[in-house]
Amino acid sequence: FIMAKQVEQLEKEKKELQERLKNQEKKIDYFERAKRLEEIPLIKTAYEEQRVHDMELWEQQEEERITTLQSEREKALEHKNRLSRMLEDRDLFEARLKASRRTVYEEKLKQFQERLAEERRNRLEERKKQRKEERRITYYREKEEEEQRLREEQLLK
Repeated sequence: FIMAKQVEQLEKEKKELQERLKNQEKKIDYFERAKRLEEIPLIKTAYEEQRVHDMELWEQQEEERITTLQSEREKALEHKNRLSRMLEDRDLFEARLKASRRTVYEEKLKQFQERLAEERRNRLEERKKQRKEERRITYYREKEEEEQRLREEQLLK
């Protein structure tokens, strides 16, 4: 009997606890919903204020960017005008430099052509000697083969 009472008491406490939790959950849901309903207009106004502020900031930054670009362009034009006075000197320097480098190039090219011609002559001469030697060796070999053939014919007779 006591055990049954204890079990019944425990179940009753469990149900009360669940009911309290459910009521508490409903209250929290109600407060959250109410809070959101109150916050929505405030969030909208804050969003609009932020958007206006961002737009003003963007316009200000855009104006600053444009003015800096204009000032940089003016400086670049001044720099170009200042440097354009040196254009003739630069062209003269380039011409001298190219001429000196051209003479060095032509001298090296001439030396290379001479070495190339010399190497060609040497190789031609070497090939000529080699062919002459090959013809001489071939002649003596053929002569020897002919003599050998004649000797064999003599022996056969």
